[in-house]
Amino acid sequence: MAKEYYKAVRCTRGREWIFRVSTGQDVFEAFQKFAIDNHVEFARIHTAFMGGFEPARMLVWAPDTTDPDNWHHEEPMDVQNLTMLLSMGGLIHIRKGENGEREPFPAIHYIVGAAWNAPICGGHLIPGTIAKGNLECFITEILDIETYLDDDVNVGAPETWYFNTKGE
Repeated sequence: MAKEYYKAVRCTRGREWIFRVSTGQDVFEAFQKFAIDNHVEFARIHTAFMGGFEPARMLVWAPDTTDPDNWHHEEPMDVQNLTMLLSMGGLIHIRKGENGEREPFPAIHYIVGAAWNAPICGGHLIPGTIAKGNLECFITEILDIETYLDDDVNVGAPETWYFNTKGE
């Protein structure tokens, strides 16, 4: 059997926004509410150019003491001090929510630091990360793509995969 080096799905660009989260707001919840309010099922989050957090909450990979083969075990990590956003990128896509219904999910990686007594670190954005000094970035909707919610493509992997809705 030949090696399959990668997978790719053709998609197109849709609406674009400049997006701001004001001081005091939960960043994860703001991205999720934006997706719901604008009926966005798939989007790219990019070019973050301003932002600070206090606290910064993230999931980071950590050893799974009950299953050493679980390479994707994550634990929450909090940086309580004021941090500067150094980089952010990710996407919004559809996942099954706790109730089994489709919901938009912000899957965002970010790096913070560059502040007094704050380490440079990064991980997956989670609820409880609060904007301080605002956050600004761009959001580009991605069209002609859908999420496999029940698939066998990535068995044991953290994410599902996607398909082109036009059959391309």
